[in-house]
Amino acid sequence: MAEAPARALPEHVTVPLLALITQRSLDADYEHVAARRLTEGHTAAAPTRVPWGTAGLVLLVFGLLVTVAAVQTSRNASASDASRESLIHQVTLRRDALTRVQQRLNQKEGQVLALQGKINDLSAEEQAARARLGRMAARTGFGAVRGPGIVATVNSAPGSAGADLVRDSDLTLLTDALWAAGAEAISVNGERLTVLSAFRNVGIGILVNSQPINPPYVFSVVGDPDTLPATLLSSAIGEKWYALKDSLGFRFEVHNGGTMSLPAAPPERLRSVQVAGPDSGHTRTQGDSAP
Repeated sequence: MAEAPARALPEHVTVPLLALITQRSLDADYEHVAARRLTEGHTAAAPTRVPWGTAGLVLLVFGLLVTVAAVQTSRNASASDASRESLIHQVTLRRDALTRVQQRLNQKEGQVLALQGKINDLSAEEQAARARLGRMAARTGFGAVRGPGIVATVNSAPGSAGADLVRDSDLTLLTDALWAAGAEAISVNGERLTVLSAFRNVGIGILVNSQPINPPYVFSVVGDPDTLPATLLSSAIGEKWYALKDSLGFRFEVHNGGTMSLPAAPPERLRSVQVAGPDSGHTRTQGDSAP
């Protein structure tokens, strides 16, 4: 039995794909141009096939371009990956640095708050110290005082002389009675009494703060005008004063002085000062006349 002759394989099987695409594309272009020329009345020239050598060269160039593009794409991808990793690393470093700065800022804010608290405490202590200093200055006589109070005037009995006159010890007793009654500040004939003030007899005259004062002796007393007179009368030392006044016939008047301003006494220069120990056995209160 005779064998059937083998069929030739189709062109799209035997010809490389890129060459076949190029060839058919070119053939189709030529056919299109020929048809257009025929329509226009020109004789169509036979299509010219592209030589296989030229097609191979085109394919080689095309493959080379594809290879170069792939290599370049790979390099660009590697560079992009490296740049991305570098950016991520820089972002991480900046984030860590920002975290450290924020921690330091929080620490500094805590320190500032602590210092502000200390400043507030010191400010409160300063205000308390200033207030205490003001009270001490007013109480000791070396600070000016303004406030309500009373005026007490004392003078010798009419026609009295010698031992019947008002003496330094009498004024000292009245001063101590006023302090005990609640006086906050006292001046006598314009001389502010301090913790260092003392009355002294010089002949028939009296000195206070080394300044002579003459009768009548006017005591300007800053304190509560509603309670001072009654407390002066009812206190033990006040009773001594009133008993002395009655026995010697002193003229003594007390009235409301309204709002008074007592100037500060000039500071005195101390020649020697020492701290008294708890067992010194000597205490000194404001109004004492002892040297």
